[in-house]
Amino acid sequence: MTDRVVVLDDFIPADALSDSLAAAGISADVVHQSEFPSGPGIIALLVGPETTGLEPRHLSDLPDLRLLSATSAGYDHLPVSAAHERGLWVTRAVDYCTEEVADHALALTLGLLRSTHTLDRSVHAGGWDVTAAPPRRIAGTVLGLYGFGRIAGAFALRARAVGMTVLVSGRGLGDRVGELAAEGIEVVGFEDLLRRSDVLSLHVPLTPETQGLIDARALSTLKRGGYLVNVSRGGLVDHDALGAALRGGHLAGAAVDVLPNEPPAQDDPILHIPNLVITPHAAWYSPQVAHTLAQQSARNVAAVLTGASPVGVVAAPGM
Repeated sequence: MTDRVVVLDDFIPADALSDSLAAAGISADVVHQSEFPSGPGIIALLVGPETTGLEPRHLSDLPDLRLLSATSAGYDHLPVSAAHERGLWVTRAVDYCTEEVADHALALTLGLLRSTHTLDRSVHAGGWDVTAAPPRRIAGTVLGLYGFGRIAGAFALRARAVGMTVLVSGRGLGDRVGELAAEGIEVVGFEDLLRRSDVLSLHVPLTPETQGLIDARALSTLKRGGYLVNVSRGGLVDHDALGAALRGGHLAGAAVDVLPNEPPAQDDPILHIPNLVITPHAAWYSPQVAHTLAQQSARNVAAVLTGASPVGVVAAPGM
């Protein structure tokens, strides 16, 4: 029986994944499916972020499975605990779209501060008045980053280049205070980040601890007239509270690339929140990303099969 790698992600090209596996010396059939697979011979399951409903019982139907991999930076759509109990490797994609997401976060931030989205809508509605949404100066604006991994680091470099003041908060930064200070970046606590940021941008995974992190209390702590940007996961934000903060005028605007439910239904109240810019989970995208994902996925399959360690490890046998 030929080993099979099943891909639940239409974005990853089968030929690129097959070629990358062959280049790594791995002989396996690559199969794209839209339904959860079952049966012997499946050694790796690659699951896209749009795939929902994968449960522990599905893993039980895959006796030869060695690797469960998210083809995205986030892995909240995977049954990680069940996979770990099975002794599987669980990975996520890393550094495949760092530049794209950092670019998107910067674009959303600059659009909010310069009011490009609001002024565009005003002109299309027949207006021609800068005071409909007065743009703000970029230089000197305080950008607060919650979480400071690769993407936030790339965003910070871009923000510093246009003269923004950058604050960061998150786990594991206590030992990096001096290093980051030398780069013009200040490490602060979460509450301080909320109080001092003109723009708060989120860069943490969705976990039980971060679910609903930006709630009514956090939003009320942000500066009046401030902004929120989220290119991470929709579940980080209580969108009812966000709507209230925007309608009440406490926040001047927000921009999100992720929602709790994607795509939203046409009657979803989130589509009617004023001063909320929404892009369709597009921050990760560029034409180069598909091949990068295919190559990284192939390297991880090869690593697991040859006894090496893959990249982006979420859980490992014996871990």
